[in-house]
Amino acid sequence: MLLHDRSLAGVEPMNIRSFQPADRAGIAAVQTASWQSTYRGMLPDHFLNHEVENELAGYWSNLETLPQDLVLIAEDSAIKGFISIWCRPDPFIDNLHVMPQCKSSGIGSQLMAAAAKELVFRGHSGVYLWVMCNNGPAIRFYEKLGGVRTQTEHKDIFGHKVPCIRFEWTNLSIIPARALSPPRSHQALRP
Repeated sequence: MLLHDRSLAGVEPMNIRSFQPADRAGIAAVQTASWQSTYRGMLPDHFLNHEVENELAGYWSNLETLPQDLVLIAEDSAIKGFISIWCRPDPFIDNLHVMPQCKSSGIGSQLMAAAAKELVFRGHSGVYLWVMCNNGPAIRFYEKLGGVRTQTEHKDIFGHKVPCIRFEWTNLSIIPARALSPPRSHQALRP
């Protein structure tokens, strides 16, 4: 699957394609950079500075994906972001990460839209994820995409208990509709 979704107004479209085993190191690098820039204050600095790179490299090198799982890569000349969804059996978004310098560029929206479309194609109607309670930008992003908060609980993230919010979508078609709509702009004031 190679997608070139050009319907995101004002955003440079990315090549979005299916994961290949050779992508493991690139995915781990994106996730490491994302965690190190996003999770300060949510996870211990020592973990982010000294342990996360090895933990994530080991996780991705040993991860067994199943045929029903969905991992998509956003790239130009290098991997800029990815989404991983485990369909065992209900679709669960385990990861959505974008390189820190690419945040707010529309890559996350493109990945969410492409993943939702693929899940619908595969016969799924919903998806869920967990997001750290202190990750305000991600919470706003998921709310913009129509995600509904359903519960809060502490999750174990590499040995660290973190309060998280569960977001659910019971209608996947809402994600592409909201992800690919142009940003709302304020009307100019008239003199």
